[in-house]
Amino acid sequence: MPVEANAVRKARKLRVSRDQWKQRSAEKQQQIRHLRVTIRDLSSSRDHWKQHAADLEQQLLLLQAVHNTPSIAESGLCPFFGGFVTQTLQSPRD
Repeated sequence: MPVEANAVRKARKLRVSRDQWKQRSAEKQQQIRHLRVTIRDLSSSRDHWKQHAADLEQQLLLLQAVHNTPSIAESGLCPFFGGFVTQTLQSPRD
């Protein structure tokens, strides 16, 4: 009888151990799924803000370029048929 009781006890311990292993495995899989969703959301957010920062940087460069561009009057150019011609002062001929 002790051999039979010992086998039953071992079988019960193995079943409990297997069930605990399955439970831990299921919890880890759930955590992995949760982390994958978090990674997906954070990656999407990072890409969105990276694009937003790039757009703002382009706007800043454009505004700086407009601010630093001399006006037509200061540049010595005058408009001519949709283009610009360099304005030069000519002395009157004697």
